[in-house]
Amino acid sequence: MFIYDPDKSCSTDDQIRADLKPMTTILPMLLKKINIVIDALAIERITTTSKQSNSGDCGVYTIKYIEFLSIGRKAELVNGFHMSNWRRKLAVELYTLDCTP
Repeated sequence: MFIYDPDKSCSTDDQIRADLKPMTTILPMLLKKINIVIDALAIERITTTSKQSNSGDCGVYTIKYIEFLSIGRKAELVNGFHMSNWRRKLAVELYTLDCTP
């Protein structure tokens, strides 16, 4: 399990490992239900990402990490330079989303 943490000053490596310890058991159990068997799940904190400049952007960082990683781009490319534009873009996308059944 890779941990991309833009607010590195918030938690230590030991705190993150302790907080995520239950996931190292639960995720393999869930994966087994869909016939994906893994013996163990390691936790690795990625420290090469840029530092988040304020605590309010963690959700946008998370979304951008998912977007970048899903298209094969490096998470390290996500930084605060475009954050205000990404925040506005996300707001527009959510506002214009058609949620009718």
